[in-house]
Amino acid sequence: MGGINFKNAIIINDDPAPYGDFQTLIVPIKRAGNLIIVEAQLDSLEGNFVMDTGAPYLVLNATYFRDAPRLRNQESAGINGDSDGSYTTVVHNFSILDLHYSRITADVTDLSGIENGRGIKILGLLGTRLFNKFAITIDISNNLLYIHKLDAQGNIPSSERIFKDPYLHMPFKYLNDVIFLKGAVNDKTMWFVFDSGAETNLLDYRKSKKALSTMQIVSRSKLTGIGGSSFEILYARFDKLTVGDKDFMRNRVLITNLEKMGKAYDHSVDGILGYDFFSRGVFSINFVKSEFEMYIYNNQ
Repeated sequence: MGGINFKNAIIINDDPAPYGDFQTLIVPIKRAGNLIIVEAQLDSLEGNFVMDTGAPYLVLNATYFRDAPRLRNQESAGINGDSDGSYTTVVHNFSILDLHYSRITADVTDLSGIENGRGIKILGLLGTRLFNKFAITIDISNNLLYIHKLDAQGNIPSSERIFKDPYLHMPFKYLNDVIFLKGAVNDKTMWFVFDSGAETNLLDYRKSKKALSTMQIVSRSKLTGIGGSSFEILYARFDKLTVGDKDFMRNRVLITNLEKMGKAYDHSVDGILGYDFFSRGVFSINFVKSEFEMYIYNNQ
């Protein structure tokens, strides 16, 4: 996917707080290729939503919600270009198992490309703002999402933690509802968006020119974006990815133009950490304390 965001978004911050009778909510997840799929319910309609930390809030597929009340128009953008016809709405009675939202702001846009690419009905995307009062932990190996309520200090209670000794523990910048992690590619410092909806790692070719000489280019291809524009994509391998103060070896990445993504996020994007990165282990995001943790599987 590579992320979908919305330009010139007018954010409504008075949505009521979510509620639910749990300390840690355990939610089964499914997989569609490299996408993380969570079942949720909007009014009487239940179905698949993509867990997407590259999206700022709830995003609904226009195929099924085109008749939702229109509050204002938006301009959505992703790696494939811009998409017209998106707009903001408000929905009621949205639930993920025992986690309930009585009123929530959402965007409606065309997500048919995701459905067609994966052959699965997708009702929408679960963005970061849905969880900004919680911490979440995702265990890809066991197909489980944990949604944690936090203690008075903003921590996951010790008895509720899924792993005790993380390989990686670091702060992140939370800008415009987007998670930015500081890292490096072959020792060149970069800022990465952490995007659980991205099916691979991505690098901006302008920011990675110096690092290209240390990479193995596997293939080149042309991608035609929304509106008919085309651009080149390089698929490459490289040795060392640094995130925080930890090194991750044997990496794969797509190198392309991320300028539109940066404009959508209203912040320059050097790269995106997607499935190729987070599938190495269990990761946890504490939105209240802006902390990212990761436990690495033994075979990584």
